[in-house]
Amino acid sequence: MLSGKGVAVILTLILTVAISSSFFLPREQFAFIDDLDVKVKDVEDDLVDLTFLIRLRCTELNFTLKVSVYDLKTGILLNEIEYPIYGRNMNVTMSFEKDRDYRVRIAVKRADKTFDTREVNLKYLNTLIPERKKLKVILKDVDFKVVGVDERVDVTVRFYFDSLRDYDVKFHVKAVQFESNVLTDEVWVGKRLEGGKTNVVEVNLSVVREYNYLIKLEAWRNGSIVKVWREVLNLAPKKVVPKEEVEEEVKFEVEKFLTRTPVPETVKTYPTPGFEFLTLIASGGVVICLRIMLRRF
Repeated sequence: MLSGKGVAVILTLILTVAISSSFFLPREQFAFIDDLDVKVKDVEDDLVDLTFLIRLRCTELNFTLKVSVYDLKTGILLNEIEYPIYGRNMNVTMSFEKDRDYRVRIAVKRADKTFDTREVNLKYLNTLIPERKKLKVILKDVDFKVVGVDERVDVTVRFYFDSLRDYDVKFHVKAVQFESNVLTDEVWVGKRLEGGKTNVVEVNLSVVREYNYLIKLEAWRNGSIVKVWREVLNLAPKKVVPKEEVEEEVKFEVEKFLTRTPVPETVKTYPTPGFEFLTLIASGGVVICLRIMLRRF
């Protein structure tokens, strides 16, 4: 049998071998994508630069980040780029055309082995507009005022905007016949919108009477349409009746809605008594006095 001293030596050897093995045996390698976000870096008319914010969890940094870009509709591979991993937080910026949708696949690899993947779909990139073409305004109200009636109806249209910033805007106002979509009249007007205020944009339109119209308002900046609003102008409305009854036409008498500019009434003036008037009264008094005196004699 082994003595106590011999047992102690054997245990020491076993422990030494175990500790040594932990240093020399290969450790299991791993790499995971903990989080993935997408941020807009820059926007142009045809392209948008997107930055992928990638947070990694890995044993070492000797991995490769592979980014593959596919057309979302067809599945065709459009681009593929590899980046050496330099830290646990990776920022990768790529350019995308705005006229299509994409599927982006991000993989953590080493050699031919893939350790983890994430995918993200990119849609509606065409809704992103450059800063120079942004227009942060809110259409609060619209007024239609009939100012003239003949074969055509003259209408003054007022648009009320709340603007968040100062903008130089060119507005294109169009009157389109509702059922046929025929353009009846149009006006271009430039306007300086002041931020923090309600701004009024006023135009005059001439339309054929007894028709309904869609009034379109286009806002242009730097040669491009940046916003469009639509309002309805009904000059031939129909009578609203219960569901069980038949809808009937109603003649719209536009003359009754004609708004005329009020004209101030003429004020009759009376002359203020002056020196001539007092002289006349005095002269009349003298004549009366002379007649009285002659009667006495």
